Amino acid sequence: MPLKKLSVLLLSMSLFGCSMAPSIDTAITPEEQPSAALHIIEHDDGAIAWKKSTTPLSKDHAKVVMINLPKTFSFDSNDPRLANFSDDANKLRSHFRDELKKQLTTAGYRVVDKPSKGALTLQVSITDIERAPRDPNVTEYIPIGMLVGLSLHATGVRDETPYLFFKSTVSDSLSGETLVRAVDRASGKNIDQDKGPAVEDIYPALDTVARLIRERLDREFQPKGSA
Repeated sequence: MPLKKLSVLLLSMSLFGCSMAPSIDTAITPEEQPSAALHIIEHDDGAIAWKKSTTPLSKDHAKVVMINLPKTFSFDSNDPRLANFSDDANKLRSHFRDELKKQLTTAGYRVVDKPSKGALTLQVSITDIERAPRDPNVTEYIPIGMLVGLSLHATGVRDETPYLFFKSTVSDSLSGETLVRAVDRASGKNIDQDKGPAVEDIYPALDTVARLIRERLDREFQPKGSA
């Protein structure tokens, strides 16, 4: 195979295949499955979302959002490498709220502190954190490179990626009626295999999910006739 075609093939494989990321389906327990009143509106390897009605939220609601985060973030894990991360939950919560507010206000939403008619309440929590070997790079799709990459992880040398799972709920701020539910997966910074993440290593996951939540809301407030 010509070198140019081989390079394109390897690049395509690195972009679209062999991800080590845990599937979003592993984060959905039977207890977390929504009631029959909600139907799936998106589902891929990194996100799943349900909605109550096919009618856009813009029909009965304005671009006004009250952010409601838990007082602290916690998750169940027996991994001792995550112990220090738990101590920084307040710092993580502050960063996440600031990023959510930035995403929303930049996109034309008004963030409020109290429920009001026509406003939405956004609740977000971290449900789990998992670690997996980082995704292979281009050279590791070559058989000898793949063997080297796997051996590095087996011997404790290769770094890992922390993956966080977030559960979000959008509801009517006055009635509390659930309108949209979603579970999203996002990755933090790569870290040494034997070390726990610092809170700053988690920030990229928070920023990614804040953007995904805002984009999901944006689709509900698209002007009529928009694609």
